[in-house]
Amino acid sequence: MFIPKKSLNLTKSALCSVFAVASFAVVINTPFTAQIVQARPLGMSNTKGLPKSLADLIEHVSPAVVNIKVVTGGAAAGDPTQDATEGQGSGFIVTPDGKIVTNFHVIEGGDKITVDFANGEEFAAHIIGTDHETDMAVLQIETDRKFDYVEFHHGKKVRIGDWALAIGNPFGIGQSSSVGIISAIGRERVDSGYYVDYMQTDATVNRGNSGGPLFDFQGRVIGVNSAIYSPTGASVGIAFVIPHYLAEDIAADLIKFGKINRGFLGASLREAVKDQGGVIVTRGASIESIGADGPAFAAGLKVEDIILRINDTVIRNSKDATRAIAKLRAGDYAYFEIERKDVILEKKIRVLIGARPETKDDLFLATGSVRGSTGASASAAPAPPKAGSMYNTGLSLVDLSASFRDSIGMRRDQVGAYVDAVAPGSNAAKKGIKSGMVLLEADGQPVASVRTFRTIVQKAKQKNQRSITLLVRTINGSETYTSISLN
Repeated sequence: MFIPKKSLNLTKSALCSVFAVASFAVVINTPFTAQIVQARPLGMSNTKGLPKSLADLIEHVSPAVVNIKVVTGGAAAGDPTQDATEGQGSGFIVTPDGKIVTNFHVIEGGDKITVDFANGEEFAAHIIGTDHETDMAVLQIETDRKFDYVEFHHGKKVRIGDWALAIGNPFGIGQSSSVGIISAIGRERVDSGYYVDYMQTDATVNRGNSGGPLFDFQGRVIGVNSAIYSPTGASVGIAFVIPHYLAEDIAADLIKFGKINRGFLGASLREAVKDQGGVIVTRGASIESIGADGPAFAAGLKVEDIILRINDTVIRNSKDATRAIAKLRAGDYAYFEIERKDVILEKKIRVLIGARPETKDDLFLATGSVRGSTGASASAAPAPPKAGSMYNTGLSLVDLSASFRDSIGMRRDQVGAYVDAVAPGSNAAKKGIKSGMVLLEADGQPVASVRTFRTIVQKAKQKNQRSITLLVRTINGSETYTSISLN
């Protein structure tokens, strides 16, 4: 996230605020005559008990923490007649030759990147690799000198309650430090992908801290500050941090390859939700659509197949499947355990993994989905349903594909049925349900598919219920409860 500089006529917004996840920012600058130093990893020995002060620790590791400044447009883009925008954030040096880890959103679209240190030194920098899926980027400082650097944590597993030190450049005011604890582990951000289980900290993190390090009290990097959850745009003690083990792996690949090479199945997946005797059970990942001539198509996988295992990895949901596939490389063979029409196939299906497309548009096409489409046929506009359609609900519904859920901003863990049309004059229409909304729950049960909704309505009518309660996602993304008559 970028921090606006008033003097540059900024046009980019820096933060998503209203009960959303707000991303942070970063900073970089220009050359400066520097004293030659012997580069060394920074950190402190592990001592028992808490220190009376963190001054020594901060003094020791802060030389490896940098502010990043990104200019977009104007003279930086070769056109001085255009307005320029400027954003600032943070980063940290991980190699003696000046490679910097930061967030992708900090440097995204930048035409000029500079890095500055707390002692006033400034250097130009350029991008050597990015990964928008995890919001990670690596920069290279453009100089021959050596730099002190910090290392990622390799010790005991980080736990809830562990102390944490955040250093960065909040609001572009300069390097600042704050202390907190690890508040939670395994968090999901609303706008993040499947590849990050975030840590949460209550250390004060604000706009401009993006890309900065979160240290343990031995000076090891336990995470990369990435976003905050805030109704105001300022810190309320909920910050999301990319964990050290993922950040280190991503950074290593970006340094080596300049990008992340993830495996690809060529299919759109969703949670496999089944009604077993009135009990809703989630197990595996269901295939919603398959791209023509892709790996899934070539292997003989079918729509509605449920993936239960990939090689030795048990698949509990679509997130597990996406991550397991992503860890593979193009050209690898993987063995899928499949449930088809309620029967587990005796023989596992061998799939030749492909290369994941780099753009979202290509990704939608390669999974058999179309951006902005629910995945249902759109060859002709459907006729308005009759008031008695779908067991007297007046609703015409279609199943959602995972790609369409992404395109409308639904959470990855949500299921639902898309409202394709509403019968004029029906009770649903009178209650304000419109085409484009999504039914998330009916009678307190997740609406995993159109079939699930039919089953819920059937059971309600068998119990002589006169109405059912619905949780509806409206067109603007808000969620509300309503009820519709079954008469």
